[in-house]
Amino acid sequence: MDSGTVHLLEMLSERVIELVNQGKWDDAMRSAEAAVEKARQSNDGNQDDIVCLAATLEIKGDLLRQQGFLEDSRVTYLEALELLKGNSKYTEILARISASIGVLYDQVENDEEAILYYERAIEMYERLDPPMALEVADICNNLGFIYRSLGNMDTAETLLLKGLEICHNELGSKHEKTAILCNNVGALYLKSGYDEQAREMHTMALEARRFTLGDQHPDTAQSYSNLALSLAQIGETATARDYFQRSLAIYEKHIKEEPHEYAVVAENYAEFLRSTSDTKASASIMKKAQKKLAKAAH
Repeated sequence: MDSGTVHLLEMLSERVIELVNQGKWDDAMRSAEAAVEKARQSNDGNQDDIVCLAATLEIKGDLLRQQGFLEDSRVTYLEALELLKGNSKYTEILARISASIGVLYDQVENDEEAILYYERAIEMYERLDPPMALEVADICNNLGFIYRSLGNMDTAETLLLKGLEICHNELGSKHEKTAILCNNVGALYLKSGYDEQAREMHTMALEARRFTLGDQHPDTAQSYSNLALSLAQIGETATARDYFQRSLAIYEKHIKEEPHEYAVVAENYAEFLRSTSDTKASASIMKKAQKKLAKAAH
């Protein structure tokens, strides 16, 4: 493949990204297909040509996945994997594509295949020198959710804690990714009945989100709500009530974008109030929430 062709493929690949950023999905797909077709025509069977073709296929696979064409995306990714199969020189690309296939299977709840490809991706990312730790953390998070859904809480905890350790070491305690892992570990502990541990993890998530996102962000509202649930479980009802109210107040400002989350927090708060025998306040919260949701829907 001559240098002019390589440059053309690079230009087409860059154009796909630009068009996606502009929301021009059809144009982006045409550019991606043009890049793949040109790479096929120019493939003389040498390693550089094969890698160029695999790279264009990965871009097309990403685009198909983003648009919801999951089966077409899977087939495209698998072709790219097959082209580079067994070549340790391209471990990073193979890891990235394997992780993308894991996401595809995760989306359709094919847990067995998702786990298989996620674990392959982790093994390859960790084999690199230096390892790509943050990519491993992201996959550990995804795998943790799968194992939690399967009821395997011990494996889920191991994976989420591994992801949290990586994020804490690489990014620090006050980073958005660290907050996400703290939140997810806290949710696992709350579901498993480890209320004190859940409280600590949700406290750390809240502190990180307030620092990185501010006090009026929907993710901060989520942390207020999750911490409220943890506090309710250990009997700190006054603070739990305060945090439920803070969460609702933030979500009310984002109700058009986050109606489901607002509704869930309102229901959890109402249930909490009923558990404290404050049935009047519980009914008032649900009535107010229904009105606001109905207004936001129009």
